[in-house]
Amino acid sequence: MTESTIQTQQAGLGTPVLSANGLAKTYGTGQAARQVLGDISFEVYDGETVCIVGPSGAGKTTLLRCLSGLMPASGGTVRLRDETVTEPPAGLAVVFQDYSRSLMPWMTVRANVELPLRGTPGLSKAGRRERALTALASVGLDGCGHQYPWQLSGGMQQRVAIARALAYEPAVLLMDEPFASVDAQTRADLEDLTHTIKERYNMTILLVTHDIEESVYLADRVIVLSGTPTSVSEIVPVDLPYPRDQVHTKSTPAFAALRTHVMGLIRKPEETA
Repeated sequence: MTESTIQTQQAGLGTPVLSANGLAKTYGTGQAARQVLGDISFEVYDGETVCIVGPSGAGKTTLLRCLSGLMPASGGTVRLRDETVTEPPAGLAVVFQDYSRSLMPWMTVRANVELPLRGTPGLSKAGRRERALTALASVGLDGCGHQYPWQLSGGMQQRVAIARALAYEPAVLLMDEPFASVDAQTRADLEDLTHTIKERYNMTILLVTHDIEESVYLADRVIVLSGTPTSVSEIVPVDLPYPRDQVHTKSTPAFAALRTHVMGLIRKPEETA
């Protein structure tokens, strides 16, 4: 058990639902080898929203792919509850940044949401439909199931991708810079949707973002990564009260202090280089 696990359990958060222990990733072999991730360890607990930030090129997406089992790690382990992750596990869903490539344009919105539910033991066609429609309603797309992704705006398409993950009913939702490709107002709406999802589903969310302000606004804790080979620079608790609001929360001195602290951690390697 790591020191951070002991400290978090003492704080009353229980046992981790997702954990990385000594996670490492190297691309290539021999003289061409390039180590991207080195000795990354942290835990994520039930019902938390944890954001991962770091310098450009720090390997945030690589880390998320290793955590999800989409990419094999070169060292260390990932565990989802009591199971070691070596491939995409049941109970974990991923929302990617490029929503336009993750949705099937020839399928309706409802069919896209139902897609990962096909073959689910004990779930009938009617059950898939009900889950899909419920998930679409939860992201504000009630009545859009008959449309096609190309008929929707970018923000609405990303909501479809989120609904598809929710319909799967995962224990952990991983999100890879999910709002990076939309305009500022839509991004704010999707950030607030993330809070709504967390409250409604009591879902555990791990979100990678390059936006420091977004990380502080969304997270219960922010994991700050160093430059490559990447390690955990600091895990910052975010004790801002809920519910959070785009205007009032972001105008508080506590929010400004946290944003400045996280920014300082990310920029420190640049300033000392």
